[in-house]
Amino acid sequence: MYNNLLTAMKGKNVTFTQMADLLGCRYQTVSDNIQGSTERGVYFDDAKKIWKVFFPEYDFMWLFYREKNNV
Repeated sequence: MYNNLLTAMKGKNVTFTQMADLLGCRYQTVSDNIQGSTERGVYFDDAKKIWKVFFPEYDFMWLFYREKNNV
């Protein structure tokens, strides 16, 4: 789960739908990857796009720090 990214999204009112539109994928795909429902997480190229468009003021490594779910 990307808790820092979720916090930044909430602070800037950025939605999974906006990210999905940017990446050309489904809303559910973005949601699952960011919330830790999948093993793969967010691919580097997708993370770079998200960071550049929505969160350039944040440190990239901080924003995409991933905590593993213990499901």
